[in-house]
Amino acid sequence: MASLRDLLRAATVLLVSLPAQAQPQPQPPLTVTFPSADPQTDVSPSESRALDALASPSAEKPPTRRWRWRRFSTEEYVVTGAAMAMSVGALLIKPSPGRWNGGVLVDEDARRELRLDDYLAERRARDASDVLLAATLATPVLADAVATAGWYHRSPDVAQQMLLIDAEVLAVTTGVHGLVAGVVSRERPYGRNCGTELSPESLECRRNERYRSFFSGHSATAFAGASLMCIHHQELSLYGGGVPDAVACGAGYAAATATATLRVVGDMHYVSDVVVGAAWGTIAGLGLPWFFHYRVADADSRRSTAELHLVPYPGGISFGGTF
Repeated sequence: MASLRDLLRAATVLLVSLPAQAQPQPQPPLTVTFPSADPQTDVSPSESRALDALASPSAEKPPTRRWRWRRFSTEEYVVTGAAMAMSVGALLIKPSPGRWNGGVLVDEDARRELRLDDYLAERRARDASDVLLAATLATPVLADAVATAGWYHRSPDVAQQMLLIDAEVLAVTTGVHGLVAGVVSRERPYGRNCGTELSPESLECRRNERYRSFFSGHSATAFAGASLMCIHHQELSLYGGGVPDAVACGAGYAAATATATLRVVGDMHYVSDVVVGAAWGTIAGLGLPWFFHYRVADADSRRSTAELHLVPYPGGISFGGTF
């Protein structure tokens, strides 16, 4: 037994004396490092600004034109409607053949010089005048009001006021023309050719239009449209002011002049017809917008768009103003 006891003691001493490095050591946990997601360190300043611009909704740009004059009134709606009704009602006026035939002053000389001898050529001249008239009417309505003021300058309010003024001017122009043309009942220049160069049964010779020569409706509406272009461009500087707006005005009057001339070339009117029509269209196109609108500043527009004041306040001062 003594010898067995000695063996156990010796084994115990041997185990205790084993080197510490021989003991199994626990393994450290596996760690993985990911790149930082901080945009301040991983995104350049320019990229950060671009991302911010994409993330935030863009502010709507303010209009570059504002209406600063008297606005379209209820009375003008009434006038416009009455003028439209008058232009339609004037078509019912029966012609009075023989009331006024032939030309006055230089009418006959101008007809001989300007009138085309070929009937088909006259028809082409009339068609060309129709195209030019459409252009002079579409420009202030579609190009100036809708496209330039409404879309380019981002001002639907200005576009609306322009369209209402255009409608008023054109309604009054055509209403007065229809009434005068029906009452005066002047025979058109080609009327003398009915039965000779033209068949008396042709539509041109049988329609009431044969006796509506004075004054020229094409000339009146064309010059009214050109005048609307000029006064809108002058007051609103639709093209930035200066030469561009002046060129637009001049182009409008050039197209209107061509329209009136082609009415004489096409044997639809005498020179006196187109002169009176051009004068009336110019008066209406310039006079009505100026008298009812552009000469009268809107009360709200007389105040400065931005005013800043220093206001005393207990313990200091504060800022105040109107914007």
